[in-house]
Amino acid sequence: MRPISVLIVDQNRAFLRVAARLLDASDDVVVVGTVCEGEDVLARAEALQPDVVLIDIAIPNLSGLKVIPSLRAALPEAGIIALTLLSTDGYRREALEAGANDFISKVAMGADLLPAIRRVAGT
Repeated sequence: MRPISVLIVDQNRAFLRVAARLLDASDDVVVVGTVCEGEDVLARAEALQPDVVLIDIAIPNLSGLKVIPSLRAALPEAGIIALTLLSTDGYRREALEAGANDFISKVAMGADLLPAIRRVAGT
């Protein structure tokens, strides 16, 4: 079985490194790219065709909540997981209404992220 390919989009380069290390330690997930700037999200996603996109809802120059519908249109088969430190029911609802498959607090990411990736990838 081929690994689940993941694109990570976040405003914080340190977070991108930590998240990539966490995911790369798994046998069934591979990080195919990271994006730190909002404008690059769609172009990178279309070029890489990841199975799952992890996207912070507060990326510079472009709200993650606003880019999720475009990601959904460009990658209809991909799983989209919204990430944030702002873990409230309101943000969860907005992310899911925008087209995300799941919503995870960065605080709980260590325990929740890999199961969520596997779930939205359908494995």
